[in-house]
Amino acid sequence: MNDDNLKMFVEGTSHYFETVTQKPAVIGAPFLIKDINKYLSDYTGVIGISGNYKGSVFFTAPQSMLRQLLAAIGILESGEDKMMDLVGEVSNTVSGNARRTFGDQFMLSTPIVLKGKSDSVKVSKVEEVYVIPIVWRQHQANLIISLEE
Repeated sequence: MNDDNLKMFVEGTSHYFETVTQKPAVIGAPFLIKDINKYLSDYTGVIGISGNYKGSVFFTAPQSMLRQLLAAIGILESGEDKMMDLVGEVSNTVSGNARRTFGDQFMLSTPIVLKGKSDSVKVSKVEEVYVIPIVWRQHQANLIISLEE
């Protein structure tokens, strides 16, 4: 991943929050990590990537943030199913926006949603894994990018 690619994920994430909630998120600088598990939260949406790029894109957020996001988009019910759908939708939307930049060979899987924190999630053997911190209404979430060409 180069700086321009990471910037595209930062901008796509920022655009999502501003468009969907009319309240921008504060997007932190991407940084490299070795262990993904320290950065996972209550719910995680995972998109597998194949084609010219291989790897995964994760959006992971606490339950409290997802409840507020649901309310911001007009969904008053905040049950587990709704939160799982939302975290999958965010990961899919951010990855789909990246596809516009990377092209048709940036193939996306349907979202896989994980509930709960884990110490045993592993990413494909990609040399560089980045975390992009997201703060929205005082809630911390992460976008995790594990891609290689």
